Amino acid sequence: MDYDRELDLTICPYCGTKSVIFDQDRKLFRQFRNQFAALLNQESENLPEEGFWVETEKEELVRSDGEIIEISYFAKRRSDMCVLYVARHNIIYLFESRDAGYAARYLDMVKRITYPSPEMKRELERYVPRPVTDCLLADGRYFLAIEKPEGVYPLKMLGRLIDRHVAWILSRLENLCCLLEYNDMVLNAFTLENLFVDPGSHQIYLYGGWWFSGFRGAEIAGVSESVMPYLESWSKWHNTGKKVCAFRTDLESIRLVAANLLGCPRREALRTSRLVPEPFQHFLLQEPEKSPREDFAKWDRVLLESYGERKFIPLAVSEEDVYMSGLYAEN
Repeated sequence: MDYDRELDLTICPYCGTKSVIFDQDRKLFRQFRNQFAALLNQESENLPEEGFWVETEKEELVRSDGEIIEISYFAKRRSDMCVLYVARHNIIYLFESRDAGYAARYLDMVKRITYPSPEMKRELERYVPRPVTDCLLADGRYFLAIEKPEGVYPLKMLGRLIDRHVAWILSRLENLCCLLEYNDMVLNAFTLENLFVDPGSHQIYLYGGWWFSGFRGAEIAGVSESVMPYLESWSKWHNTGKKVCAFRTDLESIRLVAANLLGCPRREALRTSRLVPEPFQHFLLQEPEKSPREDFAKWDRVLLESYGERKFIPLAVSEEDVYMSGLYAEN
């Protein structure tokens, strides 16, 4: 973002989005702490101020050359066709031998990401995967590890959130869709399981799902289960049986992610909901614009109509809060 000191505005040089700089809103900070304390059955004043290394599980894997890989992880669960491990400094994806091609697609598509300018590269490259290592295991499975900064958690772990927090998360998702559009790419996998969040800095990390990504207009390699209805509707809309990569799929999917964070399993459940301001509700229920940039511009207007000028709403979470809450049990 470019910063205009005279107007006290940040301006995105790519899409033109403007944001007013405000002080932190302590009231909503306290509201979130109380909400999370209730989930943990603790008094909010007893919640630790600093996160710490909670108890982990351990697992040993054997590389094809016989070397032992020991994983210490907070959480383990399925993510599409692979198994996800959340460790302190890494996200690890483990693919069955029959799905090794998806790991190769993941690495290839991430490598192809480009940015409009060096400045935007420095800002945005941290939110896409940075592979650390990948290798074949002795049992034929494929191991892929990427960097994870401390303080970054699976988005699904946060459970249900108030509308103001969902609003900034949706803003970040719109921004990521614009980055994909710049590369003429579609993810086909915008789901809670594939997204990660840094509550302190208000950033969303797109770590999962790249195994299904493809270029716009190309036939899809696959799609996350919750995204399938939007893929089908797009195919029918174009009166063709071919399932191809389209921006519409990702833009529909991020609306479902927002609905899920509001506690609604489907977007349609928002029709009778009073969880969000009316412009926000209509945005989540209506069809997206033709391109991510147009959709982001519309969302920026909706955000202003819903809440007024932007401000930073703190969402403080510690490792203990997240990993001991039981919201991310293995399934």
